Amino acid sequence: MAKENNTKNNENYRKENKELANKVFNVVEDNRKTIIVGIVCFLLATLLFRCILWPDRIATLKDGTQPVVTIGDKIITADDMYDSLRKYSDGDLAFSVVLNEIDKTVLEKIYPDDKESYDKAKKEVDAILTNKDYLNYYGSEKNILYQMGVTTREEAYQAYKLNIQKTNYYNDYVESMITESEIEKYYKNSVTGDINTKHILVNVSDDSSEGLSDADAKKMAEEIIKKLNKGTSWEDVIKEYKDNITTEELGYQAFNSNFEEAYLKEMKALKVGTYSKTPVKTSYGYHIVYKIDEKEKPKLEDVKDAIIEELAIEKKNKDTSLESKALKDMREKYGLAFSDTTYEDKYNEYLKSN
Repeated sequence: MAKENNTKNNENYRKENKELANKVFNVVEDNRKTIIVGIVCFLLATLLFRCILWPDRIATLKDGTQPVVTIGDKIITADDMYDSLRKYSDGDLAFSVVLNEIDKTVLEKIYPDDKESYDKAKKEVDAILTNKDYLNYYGSEKNILYQMGVTTREEAYQAYKLNIQKTNYYNDYVESMITESEIEKYYKNSVTGDINTKHILVNVSDDSSEGLSDADAKKMAEEIIKKLNKGTSWEDVIKEYKDNITTEELGYQAFNSNFEEAYLKEMKALKVGTYSKTPVKTSYGYHIVYKIDEKEKPKLEDVKDAIIEELAIEKKNKDTSLESKALKDMREKYGLAFSDTTYEDKYNEYLKSN
């Protein structure tokens, strides 16, 4: 399976190089629109917030309005600017700026002096900005930053840091939902000692004219199993089908190995010294798995953290809205309240769509 992994990784790498623009463009996917709007609205937002935070610096007219700038006989007030910000792109992108500031404020309270997240963000950003493929494609660091929706490295660091903190909170939130009974049940039903297997893989080709189609690969795997059932040795089967298969011993793997689910399930279910009675389908093709050995099951306390990680993944996969729920609860816990009904309506719409 390692050889197939290497082949697939090489194919993925080539595809990534062909789509550098899309990859870099999405590098701060959850945050990019917010950052771009912050830049586009920079003067508007900056002047507006100065009006709010430092009203003593701005003269107030008799009618209570605060002029920010005058051009000819036209006076632009703080209220005009605020209305414009709310209406920008129907208010959706401007709302994302507000929501981003809300989350940033709360997460800075939850994770004060979070050097670990900052250092991780810095490492990720620096890796992108020094990537030769990206630099060759975009021509300069400045252009890469532009595609990320920022103008400086520090802005990119802060954007990444915020996303990392959101992820950390989400992970903590989901793990807090896991009960001791769930952990014990998973330990009983899904944890095994490390397992060593070997397998015969009949590959499925993307181009049936150059290799086996899915149906033909499955048929060949079934033929191999029939021959094994009739007493043909594992080694003799490999020799007979060598032109159409790959085979490998995979070594000892833990219960939470990153093998595909179908293979992992099969290697756990088999008894030592037995092989698959039906072909096991993965993204590579059809496997016949042989279970060589299984070590003693570890103690619960030794694998508890790993179990919690697996249960958290299950919960996330089961409920794709869980991250939105986690952040919603976080904001409410820290006293989120809207004074502006426009943003409150936007927030409620946002919650319904996530």
